[in-house]
Amino acid sequence: MIQSASTSALRTEYLRRLADKPYFAANLGTHLNLFGRHPASGWAFYLLPGSAVLELRGGSAVLCGELPGGDAGGDAREELRGFLQFLHADTLRSEHPLALDGWRPAAPLALWELPRGRTLPLPPAPPAELMLDKAPSMLPISRLVFPDSDAEADEFYSTACTALAHGVGNCRALLHGRKPVCTVGCYEASHAECYMAAGVTDPAWRGRGLARWLIVSLANELATDRTVRFACFPELCDFYARLGFLQIGKIQHYSTDWNTQ
Repeated sequence: MIQSASTSALRTEYLRRLADKPYFAANLGTHLNLFGRHPASGWAFYLLPGSAVLELRGGSAVLCGELPGGDAGGDAREELRGFLQFLHADTLRSEHPLALDGWRPAAPLALWELPRGRTLPLPPAPPAELMLDKAPSMLPISRLVFPDSDAEADEFYSTACTALAHGVGNCRALLHGRKPVCTVGCYEASHAECYMAAGVTDPAWRGRGLARWLIVSLANELATDRTVRFACFPELCDFYARLGFLQIGKIQHYSTDWNTQ
């Protein structure tokens, strides 16, 4: 049976199931701690049969852990499929491969890390006309990260500001004048892991090595205390491999179209 993590005991069990799992402990754990007591936040968290937990926001779902085997597993998958359809979730990231009727596998995301205490060679510094801001205003950052969607920019702004206000993570930006032209941040973290995300360069400034320098600079800084991790789509794997990050696994990625079922 799918249970909402709506009590202190169930939230504790949710976090126990995530403990020390790369990517999931930082991401789902941070979201639960920041939003789990606020039903109107738009985030929802559930315990599933077996060792699995589920996070939902809008049309996106994330599944960590494993459903039971045998007949119980078949029932659990069918319940999960119906639950996702009821909530109209159409994308799913999963720790393990998962077979759900009507869901199509996409190329898995690659998971990368810089182990705690390690550093990477720093690429050439950005042009002198750019200034590093270690605490940039998040409103222009959100517009840089999501230039084509006000809704996504607003969601990112709200989530990032909440995380930063609670002391979770950092944001870095290179400014040209007062305008951010490159950014990367950490908005999710566990006791052992910092998760880097939202690495974006303004199209007019691409090809100058800004992201290389900013990403490595922040990763080296964060790795003094915790292991740094992030996920990327396959087409970016060569970029991160050249920087010296280590690929440690994959995150499964699925999608569906309920209108065709």
